[in-house]
Amino acid sequence: MARALVALGHRVDLLTYPQGEAIEVPGLVHRRSLRLPVGRVRAGPSLAKLLLDLPFMAEAAWMMARGRYDVVHAVEEAAHLAAPFARLFRLPLVADVDSSIPAQLSHSPLARGGILPRLARALEAHAFRHAAAAITVCPRLTDGVRAQAPHTPVFQVEDPPLVDPAVRPEPRDVARLRETLGLAAGPVVLYSGNFEPYQGVDLLVEAAGRVKNVQFVFMGGERREIEAMRARSVWAGAAERCVFAGKRPPAELPAFLALADVVVSPRREGENTPFKVYTYMASGRPLVATRIPTHTQLLDDTLVFLVEASPEGLARGIEEALADPAAAGQRATRARALLEREYSLERYQAKVRAAYDGLLCAIRRM
Repeated sequence: MARALVALGHRVDLLTYPQGEAIEVPGLVHRRSLRLPVGRVRAGPSLAKLLLDLPFMAEAAWMMARGRYDVVHAVEEAAHLAAPFARLFRLPLVADVDSSIPAQLSHSPLARGGILPRLARALEAHAFRHAAAAITVCPRLTDGVRAQAPHTPVFQVEDPPLVDPAVRPEPRDVARLRETLGLAAGPVVLYSGNFEPYQGVDLLVEAAGRVKNVQFVFMGGERREIEAMRARSVWAGAAERCVFAGKRPPAELPAFLALADVVVSPRREGENTPFKVYTYMASGRPLVATRIPTHTQLLDDTLVFLVEASPEGLARGIEEALADPAAAGQRATRARALLEREYSLERYQAKVRAAYDGLLCAIRRM
């Protein structure tokens, strides 16, 4: 999003948590909030994020108070927290909605059954009602914003893929990766992403125990999560066929995709279409995905193999995709054509431009 806004000629100050690598983009100023001794920040709700939000919002409020901005573009829970300050300083707010934070909290051990999901829902509704515009990434989130704030303009801007479909890794790099991972000859199934419970990685590990003569590669996960999944693979009878590659830099993703015969999105719940799905579609690899709304709002049976969100369902889908490579390839080709037509980086930038053109119209009416 920051790259797209800079490409459109906007000056962007990007405020993030202190963790992570520096971002170098011409025209972008990358600022960081105060560092706190909270350790590594993982995906999903956490106490570390709640603590980091305090200095983050203090810095954001100070930046808004200096009065140098035309728009505050806030992502996820930052939009909920920034909304009162944006109103105070009379700055138009763009609420960038990548997922439902109340839904995340309601499924998180950190806040399940407590006051945090209700508080998040109230803050979310307030932010949506007072935003100059909202940007969402999928139809279910678009409908959710419109239900809470019927008068707020909503623009749907789906995620672009992380890889360029036109760029292919060198065969020697793919062969080197296969050797490094210790993969034998034969089919490879790939999962990439975090290991949060909603992702259904445990379902895929158990499915590996039901699919013989196939190797499963898991790219991502924290150390403790990987150890838990490795133990589950032993229980499932698939320890020798499950390879846990850990977190890898995005630059390695094309090689991982190139060595895969099938890619999988085993998610068991959620509202937003997984970011990884667009990258999977760009890869041209057959995709097995669970038949839940987070997938079916984008995909159908002509594009991918939709299956029940269970080890048995995933195993059947993988076996079907591998049993008829020609038919699986046809689905993958149609999925890639859809991506290039509707969800390419060029289409993403065009949708961001349209959203900000609409935002300017909304601001003039305020």
